[in-house]
Amino acid sequence: GRVGLWFMIVADVAGTIALVISYTYLWSLNVNGGWAPPGSSLTAEQTNSSIPSTPPVASFAAEGPFWAIFLVVVLATALMWFGYRSARRGNQAGLILGAGLSFLVTVAALVFQWIQISTFPFGAGDGSYASAVLLLCASNIFHLFLLIFIGMGIFMRARKGLIDKTNWYQAQAASYYMTWVSVAFILGAILTTFLVVSPNTDPAIFGTFTQQ
Repeated sequence: GRVGLWFMIVADVAGTIALVISYTYLWSLNVNGGWAPPGSSLTAEQTNSSIPSTPPVASFAAEGPFWAIFLVVVLATALMWFGYRSARRGNQAGLILGAGLSFLVTVAALVFQWIQISTFPFGAGDGSYASAVLLLCASNIFHLFLLIFIGMGIFMRARKGLIDKTNWYQAQAASYYMTWVSVAFILGAILTTFLVVSPNTDPAIFGTFTQQ
């Protein structure tokens, strides 16, 4: 189980790093002005001839919700660590309380994440910025579903006495994984806060296919 968990974390880290690299690459390259504000609606004629000198009014995603959801995930992680440390001390009630509250807080984080992604002022087809942000949020939702599954398992096993002061490694493993997920969330918050407007004001222009 421990080896499987570490392999899962390594695979998860690789996937998250790939998302970070993709976001940063698209932000820096800005091909065809595709990193333009999602509400700009650049036409094919504009992107195939010249980028407007004055960019349209931006409708980028608000920064606050990314950080707020990150803090909720950190709270859930802290509660799981509290439960794990309680188990190490032989405090079964503390383990059950920490795991249960962590599970509930993670469910709240999933609700907040869904509200954010469903209220963005853009869709996946509104340029590379919109696609990159939506993919980051989709990754967050995937992580939260995993945390909910893990948290529910730790809580139920703790109630049955299958996790206690003599058998605490599952709570420890859950705490480690939740710590990594918190890191993944803060990476997304940093990207969407500090890498917003592309620095490439003279992007490469690629043509489009037309039917002859």
